[in-house]
Amino acid sequence: MDLKLKDKVVLITGATGGIGQAVSKAFLEEGAKVALTSTAQEKLDKLMAELGNPSEDRAIGLVVDVTDEDAVKAAIDKTVEHFGSLYSVVPNAGYNGDWQEVKDATAENYQKVFDINVYGVLYVMKHAIPYLLENGSGSIVVLGSEGSYEGSPGMGAYVASKHAVAAIVKTAATEVGEKGIHCNFVAPSAVDTDMMRRIEKNTFGDTKTPEEAERFFADASWDKRYARVEEVAACCLYLASEVSAHIMGWGIRLDGGKHIL
Repeated sequence: MDLKLKDKVVLITGATGGIGQAVSKAFLEEGAKVALTSTAQEKLDKLMAELGNPSEDRAIGLVVDVTDEDAVKAAIDKTVEHFGSLYSVVPNAGYNGDWQEVKDATAENYQKVFDINVYGVLYVMKHAIPYLLENGSGSIVVLGSEGSYEGSPGMGAYVASKHAVAAIVKTAATEVGEKGIHCNFVAPSAVDTDMMRRIEKNTFGDTKTPEEAERFFADASWDKRYARVEEVAACCLYLASEVSAHIMGWGIRLDGGKHIL
């Protein structure tokens, strides 16, 4: 299937993380032009090398703190200045936060999680939408989570942030859908990434081995495994493309069927 992403310009935040790397690679392989953001130039240099050092007419790296609205706007402006247009954004940068039961919740933990997971997403959408409106077409694909739908012990800050992300996406979809922009989110359950390793550690400490912790989370899925980053990336490609243009305000769940029961 031709997703018609060749030469489309896509900005991806958190591009050097596990999911971000897979998403970046997938868009490049589809022929898209990508602007990749991370918090450090060294991380971007390493990513570019792993991607085969694509030329600047195919990919650029931008150091961006997504909690800084001015920096986010500047990155989006620079992307358009460099490539001449913007077709899609994939707000992917995320943070899991500390493991805290609600009775022990701290404002500091919630604030840090929300600054990245909610405001970081909001800033990207806010400053990308005017360019997408100029085109009269385009897409927004946000990295949500199973936490956009479900609760999870000790992960109140993360789950609350992902519920908020789902709400922002649904609201934006009602605002831009009639103007040719489709806005959706991907909602994976556990994904085989460093973030999941941190969640395992935060949840169980040293009371379970890494293998036992993975089994605890993975066994809840019917296929008894974590999602692969490539599977998340494929879903992002589909939701970014015109092939899925009639899907709006929706979250596709990559959870191995956990939602069935």
